[in-house]
Amino acid sequence: MTLRCAQAADEAAIARLHADSWRTAYRGILRDDFLDGTVAANRRALWSTRFSEIDREDQLILVSEESGEIRAFACAFLDADPEWGTLLDNLHVIPGLQGRGLGRQLMAKVAENIQRRGLHATLHLWVYEQNIPARGFYERLGGLIIDCVAEAAPDGSRVNALRYGWRELSLLAQH
Repeated sequence: MTLRCAQAADEAAIARLHADSWRTAYRGILRDDFLDGTVAANRRALWSTRFSEIDREDQLILVSEESGEIRAFACAFLDADPEWGTLLDNLHVIPGLQGRGLGRQLMAKVAENIQRRGLHATLHLWVYEQNIPARGFYERLGGLIIDCVAEAAPDGSRVNALRYGWRELSLLAQH
């Protein structure tokens, strides 16, 4: 398994993994017609935008790859918030490969990048309140709930999102 920065050639694979992950993780949270329909186009549009700016200094896209296949990815926006620092906007693992440490390794690598660059040494992310497996994962890594907001979801519904935060990146890097 290799952890590396994403390259332009990774765009389609990341968009596909992102849509597949949402279909599994967000079933029962987002509308089925969205997950079964336009989610793939929605994620392709997002990644097209992000990859059009792949050299942004404040964007970090990491992939976990094995045998030439992307198994997981993370996307972070460095120092995105004056109080909570870097926003981990995406962390997705191929459904069926969860629980093998790929997410932990990617989060540790994000934390390492934050520390190496000398940035605001905090990390935060948003997770849907109903996404119990993801919440359990973040809590096992020491994340604390610091905020809850109702937000417009990509399918047009309203969902509660929880902000998890880490003030001790050195602890996250050890997990």
